[in-house]
Amino acid sequence: MATVKLKYRPSSVKGKVGTLFYQIIHTRQVRQIYTEFHIGDAEWDDEESSVVVPSGTDVERRRYLSSVTESLKEWHSKLSAIISQFDHCGKPYTADDVVATYNTPLFISGPVSFTRKLIEDMKKIGKKAAAKRFSAMLNSLLRYTGGQEVAWADVTSTFVLGYEESLIKRGLCRNSTSFYMRNLRAVLNRAAEQDFEVPRNPFRHVYMGIDKTKKRAVTLDVVRMIRDVDLSGYPSLDFARKVFMFAFYTRGMSFVDIAFLRKSDLQNGVITYYRRKTRQQLTVRIEPETKKLIESFGTGKTTFLLPIITEEGSDADRQYENAYYRINRNLQKLGKMLELDTKLTLYVARHAWASIAHANHVALSTISKAMGHDSEKTTVIYLQSLDTSSVDEANSDIIKMMNRKKKKR
Repeated sequence: MATVKLKYRPSSVKGKVGTLFYQIIHTRQVRQIYTEFHIGDAEWDDEESSVVVPSGTDVERRRYLSSVTESLKEWHSKLSAIISQFDHCGKPYTADDVVATYNTPLFISGPVSFTRKLIEDMKKIGKKAAAKRFSAMLNSLLRYTGGQEVAWADVTSTFVLGYEESLIKRGLCRNSTSFYMRNLRAVLNRAAEQDFEVPRNPFRHVYMGIDKTKKRAVTLDVVRMIRDVDLSGYPSLDFARKVFMFAFYTRGMSFVDIAFLRKSDLQNGVITYYRRKTRQQLTVRIEPETKKLIESFGTGKTTFLLPIITEEGSDADRQYENAYYRINRNLQKLGKMLELDTKLTLYVARHAWASIAHANHVALSTISKAMGHDSEKTTVIYLQSLDTSSVDEANSDIIKMMNRKKKKR
């Protein structure tokens, strides 16, 4: 197995900075890979083979040396992964082979470098949501590996199980750990498609499912309360309330669709839009209450219908995300103000519309179409997660039966 060691070469000119390089030794062959990092003699610890920060170093230099240390970790990680890959193949190799492989442009040495390239590819083709998911997984994975690359051969079921265990110890729930496992699996599947030697079925011992979460829908009386509460002294809460009511009035329209509605989508009293999630086209007739609500937002200077994305440009997604968190935060404040048992969020408007429609005997097919579900089966599952009232009533009846006195004969 080849060895890697960080070395420092002082400058031949007194007072000048020297150069850091890696020494690769394999089968009595010694080769060097020079870095672009330069430090002074006092900033190098030869015994520890590491960069140090001398006392009295100014803040700017400290930052530079810190960034050098972090970058060197990545260099060492990549070299270690390359050597591990060569060793795993079982074929003879030389120190020159290690250097040549390292210097190959865009060399993918493991899941970390592969994911980084995948994220860039997703961004280039406009798949921002996928890029965001893979970025979240990568950050989490690097936390587990200590910022190091991992050789493909080392991504075994034991490695993946250890990764899951680290997430559990951080306090993540099963749905959250499953999110990271599923995204890592997606990365490895893509790698396998590109003929990288990925271990078979490394996820067999970890949880990959999705637990059902309790969706809480509010009643029509609560929706009325939200609509009618006086928020004249709370403009931010009032704006959040308006967005909530707009979502409710438009059959539970999701916030991402609300945010990206254009003024041109509203024609002749009808909003026509494509759901971002399913690309299904939906139309919503504007009722008088909805019309008044839209007018209360003002016209705005952008092409968007509501003032959620307030500036045209490439950062529309960032504006949407900021608004999403801000509005949900204010809705939760409003919920506490109204002393609601349910945590008030934008999704509650969607849940409420579906639950109220179902309780008032609106046909399942109508609810499914209104919400833009792919099938009625999806709507059934959705409603089952919302409505437990029939089960609760049955339970109440059974308890009442238990409490009834037995009739004397």
